[in-house]
Amino acid sequence: MSRSLATASAAVLALAVVPAGPVAASGAPSSTALVLSATESAYGQSVTASARVVSDGGQPQGDVVFAVDDLRIKANLGAGGAATIVLPRLLVGTHAVAATYVPQLPAAQSGSSSSTEEWVVAPARSHLQVQVAGRRTRVATSVRLRVDGDYGTRPAGRVRVGLRRAGVGRVARVGVRLDAGGAAVARLGRLRAGGYRVEVTYVGDSQHRRTRVVGRFRVPRR
Repeated sequence: MSRSLATASAAVLALAVVPAGPVAASGAPSSTALVLSATESAYGQSVTASARVVSDGGQPQGDVVFAVDDLRIKANLGAGGAATIVLPRLLVGTHAVAATYVPQLPAAQSGSSSSTEEWVVAPARSHLQVQVAGRRTRVATSVRLRVDGDYGTRPAGRVRVGLRRAGVGRVARVGVRLDAGGAAVARLGRLRAGGYRVEVTYVGDSQHRRTRVVGRFRVPRR
């Protein structure tokens, strides 16, 4: 073998054994489990999401990022590798919830994600309060009403008020819109003496159910 050929072979051998650089360490595997306090709830109802992380590398340390549709909420892992949040108030519909473990030391522990859970939000119940004022032949009668939703929610939209007089039939039908506080006044004007049946219907909105109240009252002759 010539001297130049021997030198070239040695150079190729040297290149073959030179390390390419440090190899990134792979952290110990982990797993993340997600549990919702309820998979079906009403609008405004409080629901919690709890994640628990288990790692082959010992006590998990880091954060859990909860994904609720397009929202991201970060929570610190507590004792036992658990993290819990209260889910945000979302509108009626089906929502996707998942949790991802983000380790503090990726070289020691690997991250992991839970399976995705479905959370279904249904319309909340609404409650209608009705008070009839006036009820005199010489004084205008009005219906004061208020609508409240479960879990501190505030219904919006319209309310229909129907009035029937005994022996006559329908004498009035009024539609009113709730104000920002969920209240409204339906003005019926002066009524003749007699017995009346009032039917008040909140038609509901996209987040609240329909509800109805029926009552009776009398307008005396004097």
